Amino acid sequence: MHGQLWLWIAPEKRESGLPIYSLSCANCSAPLEIGSDTERFICAHCGSAQILERQGGIISLKKVENSLHAIQRGTDRTAAELAIPRLTQEKQQILALRAQALEAHQKKRAHARGRRLKLAGISFLVLLLAGPTAINQIKMTALNTALTLAWMLSLIVIPVLVFLKTRMPRSTSAQVISDYDAQLASIEAHLQANRAIVSTLPS
Repeated sequence: MHGQLWLWIAPEKRESGLPIYSLSCANCSAPLEIGSDTERFICAHCGSAQILERQGGIISLKKVENSLHAIQRGTDRTAAELAIPRLTQEKQQILALRAQALEAHQKKRAHARGRRLKLAGISFLVLLLAGPTAINQIKMTALNTALTLAWMLSLIVIPVLVFLKTRMPRSTSAQVISDYDAQLASIEAHLQANRAIVSTLPS
């Protein structure tokens, strides 16, 4: 295994009653003499920090950075496992808020459309009822004919103008939910990244 050296314990020297092991550096393979009571040391040749691990009759030299890397991987997996349910919950909350905002916008537009139709209908009825009365009060036949034509035209033009001039909400459905969609895209990207960490890193 890279960065790790396994050897049978073979004491070559004794100092103050403690065995000293002759091993090779796990990084540069330089010869090392390590006391049996040593846990951590630094190679005098390459300067790499190492630890002495013991399992039964075997000792293991391992670079400290490899151990730290393994710890970091475990930490990353744990963080990813905790992040997935939190991000999933945030996603559901954003989806609910998005649906509420879209529903409110659609209701607002429906109300505005109803108001437009109502005002256009009122203007049509006013013209329809008031026009003939006003025209009949004029006794000049030629003028009556011209006013009648103008009145008939106004029955179409004026309600249409009222309809078009009545304000509708300027924002579109896409604009209303754009911020929510951006948040959802960000959350989904984080979810995929954390799922990839969980699937690739060992538990």
